[in-house]
Amino acid sequence: MKATLLGTGTSSGIPIIGCECAVCLSDDPHNRRLRTSLHVEVGGVHIQVDTPPDFREQALTHRIPRIDAVLFTHAHADHIFGFDDIRRFNTMQKSVIPAYADGGTLRDLTRIFDYISTDKIPGFYRPQIEFCEVSGPFQVGEVRIVPLPVVHGPMPTLGYAFESAGKRLAYIPDCKQIPDATLELLADVDVIILDALRHTQHKTHMTVEESVEALLQIGARQSYMVHMCHDLDHDTLSASLPDGIGVSYDGLVIEL
Repeated sequence: MKATLLGTGTSSGIPIIGCECAVCLSDDPHNRRLRTSLHVEVGGVHIQVDTPPDFREQALTHRIPRIDAVLFTHAHADHIFGFDDIRRFNTMQKSVIPAYADGGTLRDLTRIFDYISTDKIPGFYRPQIEFCEVSGPFQVGEVRIVPLPVVHGPMPTLGYAFESAGKRLAYIPDCKQIPDATLELLADVDVIILDALRHTQHKTHMTVEESVEALLQIGARQSYMVHMCHDLDHDTLSASLPDGIGVSYDGLVIEL
Protein backbone atom coordinates (compact mmCIF):
# COMPACT_ATOMS: atom_id res chain seq x y z
CA MET A 1 0.00 0.00 0.00
CA LYS A 2 1.29 3.42 -0.98
CA ALA A 3 -0.37 6.56 0.39
CA THR A 4 0.56 10.04 -0.83
CA LEU A 5 -0.54 13.20 0.93
CA LEU A 6 -1.39 15.53 -1.96
CA GLY A 7 -2.22 18.40 0.38
CA THR A 8 -1.92 18.94 4.14
CA GLY A 9 -3.33 22.41 4.79
CA THR A 10 -6.54 23.81 6.17
CA SER A 11 -9.34 25.37 4.11
CA SER A 12 -7.44 28.58 3.24
CA GLY A 13 -4.27 26.78 2.16
CA ILE A 14 -0.79 27.97 3.14
CA PRO A 15 0.34 30.65 2.41
CA ILE A 16 -2.89 32.47 3.11
CA ILE A 17 -3.80 35.24 0.68
CA GLY A 18 -2.44 38.58 1.90
CA CYS A 19 -0.68 37.17 4.98
CA GLU A 20 2.89 38.10 5.89
CA CYS A 21 3.42 35.88 8.92
CA ALA A 22 6.64 33.85 9.23
CA VAL A 23 5.04 30.62 8.02
CA CYS A 24 3.31 32.19 5.02
CA LEU A 25 6.58 33.87 3.98
CA SER A 26 8.73 30.84 4.77
CA ASP A 27 11.15 29.43 2.17
CA ASP A 28 10.70 25.94 3.66
CA PRO A 29 8.64 23.91 1.14
CA HIS A 30 7.19 21.95 4.08
CA ASN A 31 5.30 25.12 5.03
CA ARG A 32 3.54 25.34 1.66
CA ARG A 33 0.31 23.42 2.16
CA LEU A 34 -2.41 22.89 -0.41
CA ARG A 35 -5.87 21.89 0.78
CA THR A 36 -5.87 18.42 2.36
CA SER A 37 -6.34 15.25 0.31
CA LEU A 38 -4.93 11.71 0.13
CA HIS A 39 -4.19 9.31 -2.73
CA VAL A 40 -3.92 5.58 -2.01
CA GLU A 41 -2.52 3.01 -4.44
CA VAL A 42 -2.67 -0.76 -3.96
CA GLY A 43 -1.94 -3.29 -6.68
CA GLY A 44 -2.51 -0.80 -9.49
CA VAL A 45 -5.83 0.41 -8.04
CA HIS A 46 -5.91 4.16 -7.30
CA ILE A 47 -8.23 5.60 -4.65
CA GLN A 48 -8.64 9.35 -4.16
CA VAL A 49 -9.88 10.72 -0.82
CA ASP A 50 -11.54 14.12 -1.31
CA THR A 51 -11.18 16.48 -4.26
CA PRO A 52 -10.17 19.89 -2.88
CA PRO A 53 -10.05 23.08 -4.96
CA ASP A 54 -6.34 22.30 -5.55
CA PHE A 55 -7.04 18.81 -6.91
CA ARG A 56 -6.05 19.57 -10.52
CA GLU A 57 -2.69 20.97 -9.40
CA GLN A 58 -2.18 17.99 -7.08
CA ALA A 59 -2.96 15.47 -9.82
CA LEU A 60 -0.52 17.17 -12.19
CA THR A 61 2.24 17.52 -9.61
CA HIS A 62 2.07 13.86 -8.57
CA ARG A 63 1.31 12.53 -12.06
CA ILE A 64 -1.74 10.56 -10.94
CA PRO A 65 -2.37 8.11 -13.80
CA ARG A 66 -5.92 6.99 -12.99
CA ILE A 67 -8.62 7.02 -10.33
CA ASP A 68 -10.66 3.90 -9.67
CA ALA A 69 -12.74 5.34 -6.81
CA VAL A 70 -13.28 8.65 -5.02
CA LEU A 71 -14.03 8.73 -1.29
CA PHE A 72 -15.46 11.81 0.39
CA THR A 73 -15.08 12.60 4.07
CA HIS A 74 -17.74 15.35 4.07
CA ALA A 75 -19.07 18.12 1.83
CA HIS A 76 -17.18 21.22 3.00
CA ALA A 77 -15.86 23.33 0.11
CA ASP A 78 -12.19 22.58 0.78
CA HIS A 79 -12.87 18.85 0.33
CA ILE A 80 -15.15 18.78 -2.72
CA PHE A 81 -14.69 21.79 -5.02
CA GLY A 82 -12.24 20.03 -7.33
CA PHE A 83 -14.73 17.23 -8.07
CA ASP A 84 -15.36 18.40 -11.63
CA ASP A 85 -11.75 17.56 -12.56
CA ILE A 86 -12.54 13.86 -12.21
CA ARG A 87 -13.98 14.13 -15.74
CA ARG A 88 -10.48 13.96 -17.22
CA PHE A 89 -10.03 10.52 -15.64
CA ASN A 90 -13.38 9.41 -17.14
CA THR A 91 -12.00 10.38 -20.53
CA MET A 92 -8.67 8.62 -20.06
CA GLN A 93 -10.20 5.47 -18.57
CA LYS A 94 -13.34 5.41 -20.75
CA SER A 95 -15.38 4.38 -17.73
CA VAL A 96 -17.73 5.61 -15.02
CA ILE A 97 -15.98 6.18 -11.66
CA PRO A 98 -17.66 5.34 -8.33
CA ALA A 99 -17.80 7.98 -5.59
CA TYR A 100 -18.38 6.88 -1.98
CA ALA A 101 -19.77 8.98 0.88
CA ASP A 102 -22.35 8.87 3.65
CA GLY A 103 -25.96 9.75 2.82
CA GLY A 104 -25.81 13.39 3.86
CA THR A 105 -22.63 14.06 1.91
CA LEU A 106 -24.09 12.36 -1.17
CA ARG A 107 -27.14 14.61 -0.99
CA ASP A 108 -24.90 17.68 -0.86
CA LEU A 109 -22.73 16.43 -3.73
CA THR A 110 -25.69 15.72 -5.99
CA ARG A 111 -27.19 19.12 -5.15
CA ILE A 112 -23.99 21.12 -5.73
CA PHE A 113 -22.93 19.09 -8.78
CA ASP A 114 -26.41 18.48 -10.14
CA TYR A 115 -25.11 18.02 -13.70
CA ILE A 116 -23.12 14.88 -12.83
CA SER A 117 -24.53 11.50 -13.87
CA THR A 118 -23.43 8.11 -15.17
CA ASP A 119 -24.34 9.14 -18.73
CA LYS A 120 -21.95 10.32 -21.41
CA ILE A 121 -23.78 13.12 -23.22
CA PRO A 122 -22.43 14.03 -26.69
CA GLY A 123 -21.17 17.60 -26.80
CA PHE A 124 -20.80 17.92 -23.00
CA TYR A 125 -17.66 17.40 -20.91
CA ARG A 126 -19.03 16.29 -17.56
CA PRO A 127 -17.91 13.83 -14.89
CA GLN A 128 -19.45 10.37 -15.12
CA ILE A 129 -19.97 9.22 -11.56
CA GLU A 130 -21.80 6.37 -9.87
CA PHE A 131 -22.72 7.60 -6.38
CA CYS A 132 -22.43 4.90 -3.70
CA GLU A 133 -23.73 5.40 -0.16
CA VAL A 134 -21.39 4.23 2.59
CA SER A 135 -23.14 2.34 5.38
CA GLY A 136 -20.34 0.00 6.44
CA PRO A 137 -17.07 -1.55 5.21
CA PHE A 138 -16.70 -1.96 1.45
CA GLN A 139 -14.16 -3.18 -1.06
CA VAL A 140 -12.28 -1.37 -3.84
CA GLY A 141 -10.01 -3.80 -5.68
CA GLU A 142 -8.03 -5.67 -3.05
CA VAL A 143 -8.46 -2.91 -0.47
CA ARG A 144 -10.99 -3.25 2.34
CA ILE A 145 -12.18 0.20 3.40
CA VAL A 146 -13.75 0.83 6.79
CA PRO A 147 -15.62 4.12 7.38
CA LEU A 148 -14.65 5.92 10.59
CA PRO A 149 -17.44 8.23 11.88
CA VAL A 150 -16.07 11.23 13.77
CA VAL A 151 -17.39 14.49 15.22
CA HIS A 152 -16.66 17.60 13.11
CA GLY A 153 -19.29 20.10 14.14
CA PRO A 154 -22.90 19.47 13.05
CA MET A 155 -21.95 17.95 9.68
CA PRO A 156 -21.65 14.12 9.59
CA THR A 157 -18.02 13.36 8.76
CA LEU A 158 -16.05 10.20 8.01
CA GLY A 159 -12.45 9.17 8.14
CA TYR A 160 -11.42 5.95 6.43
CA ALA A 161 -9.22 2.96 7.29
CA PHE A 162 -7.55 1.13 4.42
CA GLU A 163 -6.69 -2.54 4.88
CA SER A 164 -4.58 -4.66 2.52
CA ALA A 165 -2.10 -7.55 2.92
CA GLY A 166 -2.36 -7.37 6.70
CA LYS A 167 -1.54 -3.65 6.89
CA ARG A 168 -3.88 -0.89 8.06
CA LEU A 169 -3.73 2.87 7.46
CA ALA A 170 -6.27 5.29 8.92
CA TYR A 171 -6.98 8.80 7.66
CA ILE A 172 -9.07 11.34 9.62
CA PRO A 173 -8.42 14.85 8.28
CA ASP A 174 -11.31 16.79 9.86
CA CYS A 175 -12.20 15.93 13.43
CA LYS A 176 -12.93 17.45 16.84
CA GLN A 177 -13.70 14.21 18.69
CA ILE A 178 -13.32 10.49 18.00
CA PRO A 179 -16.24 8.46 19.42
CA ASP A 180 -15.44 5.35 21.46
CA ALA A 181 -16.90 3.08 18.76
CA THR A 182 -14.51 4.58 16.21
CA LEU A 183 -11.56 4.26 18.58
CA GLU A 184 -12.31 0.54 18.71
CA LEU A 185 -12.08 0.40 14.90
CA LEU A 186 -8.61 1.96 15.14
CA ALA A 187 -7.16 -0.81 17.30
CA ASP A 188 -3.94 -2.25 15.83
CA VAL A 189 -3.73 0.35 13.04
CA ASP A 190 -0.20 0.61 11.62
CA VAL A 191 -0.31 4.25 10.52
CA ILE A 192 -2.79 7.02 11.33
CA ILE A 193 -3.07 10.53 9.87
CA LEU A 194 -5.13 12.84 12.11
CA ASP A 195 -6.38 16.43 12.20
CA ALA A 196 -4.28 18.98 14.17
CA LEU A 197 -5.30 22.50 13.17
CA ARG A 198 -3.36 24.71 15.61
CA HIS A 199 -2.55 25.16 19.32
CA THR A 200 -5.52 27.40 20.18
CA GLN A 201 -8.99 25.93 20.57
CA HIS A 202 -11.33 25.52 17.60
CA LYS A 203 -14.98 24.42 17.63
CA THR A 204 -14.69 21.79 14.89
CA HIS A 205 -11.00 20.78 14.69
CA MET A 206 -8.55 19.17 17.09
CA THR A 207 -5.76 21.26 18.53
CA VAL A 208 -2.21 19.91 18.40
CA GLU A 209 -2.51 18.93 22.05
CA GLU A 210 -5.84 17.15 21.52
CA SER A 211 -4.41 15.34 18.52
CA VAL A 212 -1.34 14.19 20.46
CA GLU A 213 -3.56 12.86 23.26
CA ALA A 214 -5.71 10.92 20.79
CA LEU A 215 -2.71 9.59 18.84
CA LEU A 216 -1.01 8.34 22.00
CA GLN A 217 -4.25 6.61 22.99
CA ILE A 218 -4.56 4.95 19.58
CA GLY A 219 -0.92 3.87 19.68
CA ALA A 220 -0.21 3.35 15.98
CA ARG A 221 3.31 2.38 14.92
CA GLN A 222 3.57 5.76 13.18
CA SER A 223 1.30 8.79 13.38
CA TYR A 224 1.10 12.03 11.40
CA MET A 225 -0.69 15.34 11.88
CA VAL A 226 -2.58 16.93 8.98
CA HIS A 227 -4.96 19.80 8.07
CA MET A 228 -2.67 22.41 9.65
CA CYS A 229 -3.05 26.18 9.52
CA HIS A 230 -0.38 28.89 9.26
CA ASP A 231 0.04 29.02 13.05
CA LEU A 232 2.21 25.90 12.77
CA ASP A 233 5.76 25.94 11.45
CA HIS A 234 6.79 22.48 10.23
CA ASP A 235 10.20 22.25 11.91
CA THR A 236 9.12 23.88 15.17
CA LEU A 237 6.12 21.59 15.51
CA SER A 238 8.13 18.49 14.55
CA ALA A 239 10.69 19.17 17.27
CA SER A 240 7.99 19.44 19.93
CA LEU A 241 6.21 16.13 19.31
CA PRO A 242 6.66 12.74 21.03
CA ASP A 243 8.49 9.95 19.23
CA GLY A 244 6.31 8.24 16.65
CA ILE A 245 4.27 11.35 15.86
CA GLY A 246 5.32 13.33 12.78
CA VAL A 247 4.14 16.38 10.88
CA SER A 248 2.87 15.58 7.40
CA TYR A 249 3.72 17.71 4.38
CA ASP A 250 2.58 17.95 0.77
CA GLY A 251 4.08 15.06 -1.16
CA LEU A 252 4.77 12.84 1.85
CA VAL A 253 4.68 9.19 0.72
CA ILE A 254 3.86 6.44 3.22
CA GLU A 255 4.49 2.86 2.17
CA LEU A 256 3.21 -0.15 4.07
